[in-house]
Amino acid sequence: MVRKAILLFIFSVLTLCTGAQTQSGFVKTRGRMVNGTHVKGQGLTGATVQIKGRTSVLIKNANGSFSFPVNTKNFLIQAVKKNGYQLVDADAAPKTYPYSVAPLYLIMETPAQQMEDKLAAERKLRRTLTKQLQKREDEIEELREQNRISQEQYNNTLQQLYSQQQNNEQLINEMADYYSKIDYDLIDEFNRQVSDFILAGELARADSLLRSKGNIDDRIMKLNQHHEANVKARQTLEQSEQAERFDREDLAQDCYSFFRRFVLDNQPDSAMSYIEKRASLDENNGQWQTDAGSYLLMRGLNERARQYYNRALASCRQMAKDDPEHYSPLLAKTLNNIAVLYSASEDEQAAARPLYDEALSIFKHLSGEDPSTYSPNVASTLNNMAILNYRGAQDVDLVESQLNQALEIYNGLSAENPDIYKPIMASIYNNLALIYSDADCFQDSERAFRQAIDIYRQLDENSHAYDQDYAAALNNFSAVYFSNDTHLDMSKALLSQAIGIYRRLASVDAQRFAPMLAVALNNASVQNFALDRMIEGEKAFNESLDIYRSLVGNSPKYYLPVLAKGLYEQAIRYYQNDDLERSEAFFKESLDAYRELSLNGNDKYLPEVAKLLRNLATVCDKRQSWADAEALYQEELGINKTLAYAYPEEYNSHVARSYGNLSNHAILGKDFAKAEDYARKGLAIDDSRLFIQANLAAALLFMGQTEQAEMIYKKYRKELKDTFLDDFKQFDRLGIIPDEARKSVNSIIKLINQ
Repeated sequence: MVRKAILLFIFSVLTLCTGAQTQSGFVKTRGRMVNGTHVKGQGLTGATVQIKGRTSVLIKNANGSFSFPVNTKNFLIQAVKKNGYQLVDADAAPKTYPYSVAPLYLIMETPAQQMEDKLAAERKLRRTLTKQLQKREDEIEELREQNRISQEQYNNTLQQLYSQQQNNEQLINEMADYYSKIDYDLIDEFNRQVSDFILAGELARADSLLRSKGNIDDRIMKLNQHHEANVKARQTLEQSEQAERFDREDLAQDCYSFFRRFVLDNQPDSAMSYIEKRASLDENNGQWQTDAGSYLLMRGLNERARQYYNRALASCRQMAKDDPEHYSPLLAKTLNNIAVLYSASEDEQAAARPLYDEALSIFKHLSGEDPSTYSPNVASTLNNMAILNYRGAQDVDLVESQLNQALEIYNGLSAENPDIYKPIMASIYNNLALIYSDADCFQDSERAFRQAIDIYRQLDENSHAYDQDYAAALNNFSAVYFSNDTHLDMSKALLSQAIGIYRRLASVDAQRFAPMLAVALNNASVQNFALDRMIEGEKAFNESLDIYRSLVGNSPKYYLPVLAKGLYEQAIRYYQNDDLERSEAFFKESLDAYRELSLNGNDKYLPEVAKLLRNLATVCDKRQSWADAEALYQEELGINKTLAYAYPEEYNSHVARSYGNLSNHAILGKDFAKAEDYARKGLAIDDSRLFIQANLAAALLFMGQTEQAEMIYKKYRKELKDTFLDDFKQFDRLGIIPDEARKSVNSIIKLINQ
């Protein structure tokens, strides 16, 4: 089958963004001091925390813990509910809280417990104040008795004391409220003891403990000195940071200048080094991360590009929330670029769609306000979405509609800026041509390709800047001609021209253009093999494989599957031409590649591993390497059993086939009893696998159980006539038929031919 390349271009080159942070917290009762001992509070399961804009969080953990994602700097807790409980601090909800890495504590008690706590605090405070009042009264009385104060002074002092006592009522209420709300779990041991001493009226012990830290005036003086030192340090730090920012910007500008210098000098590795150096100077600078990601993506280093794009996206989302007017365009362009990256991987194409949708929505909104600036972004996103939908076999009408919408926008823009927008129009004509080809609209496809190639030829007269796109269109046009079995000479000429361009481009930048050269070479091999030009086909195919082998080291996720598939296809070709030695070598290399892909629990490639094991075992059987074949068949059986355990409906028949293959292998090794055992196990799982019936019949016949064998040959002689006769020819050629079974075999052959 001809492989059709499709041109995917990135129009947006800006970027910045990442996911939400997580706010954690606890809903619990108060920690208390009981008889001088700290007693921890208890988590409250079954409580719910209602956050504005989110589903309520139900607490299921015994310690009362909860968490939820936070996309902004602040969040609003609307309510905290637990049957029979209320918030100790009524102002705790509704309330806006800042996001913090520290957990949020929401304290609840039953109304009765909260009232009891407050009354208990009031009682202790009143007792303390009463004792203090009585003590003060005794001191004043003693002064009068000693004639150290006059009667008038005595009366005035008592009056002031009693007046102060009346004012203490408000203080008692406020202090009782304070002490009834303290969560002793959240303060250190020193302050627990101080608070407990004060509330218990042990004021001298509280005083002694507080003074143990030193004289308060000295401590205040030291704090003020520390503050003054910090002010000076901050001033010095600000000057230092300002110098650091200047140096960072200066270095970044120089790195970017080096990058541009090496790009223009066709030294891509050096250019890449400097664009990555610039990005490393500030991982939170979205623009620098985007520029690095875009260049790496352009060079085919998708996995490294992903790191930069993810950093950019994290920064971009935050900046767009804080200042949407300035940073929404950057967010949209970043979303588009990451979606392009995801589109390159089959496994991630589903993740690309919502990113494109979000980018398109932003661009359409911006285009409504400023069409001249943002309509190109709308068009490029539509084109990229169409390519993704094309790859994902989505509705063809939708893909065609998206491309035509993009083409209409670019057509209008090209009237004023043809140098910018004509090349983009050519790429869309290329994509439209492929859509028409898939829809079997050959004339529409041919017309669209000619429009694309005419534009590229005009551009090529003045510059080679669009050679890559020109080569892609030539390659695709060739594939369409070939797949429609028309203009085969023209198809070959177009493809040869594309390969020539790719060779020249790859000689300058292999990382970027070698994959495209490999695709074109593969297409050339397909065409040559189909036209029986085997030498040319093999040469092109092997060169394509060599390129993929070299690419695997940098991007195994993207190129190893392609290499594994290509190796398998070449192994099949050699097998069909009875070149068992080279077939085995390619099967083994393909098997190694699929084994690597199946590591880390990736079940997606296990069926491919099983298929390679089966084919390789077949080659070993043909080469009479019985022990090697046995081991390969057994490994295939083990994999199929694993898959069948997870997906019985899909893979039980594969297990049956494995037993059938082992049965055939046992016959070739003249172990007929084992062949019978394997055959019966396979048929017990899936009796629709008729080739196993042929193996069972042969095993029984060669063991002298002629009547049982004859029943099978009679039953299936219509469906399996050719299989039976071919098997006997093979068995005879390999000397497998026992001498004592010769007569029975001849009788069965006559029976089959009746």
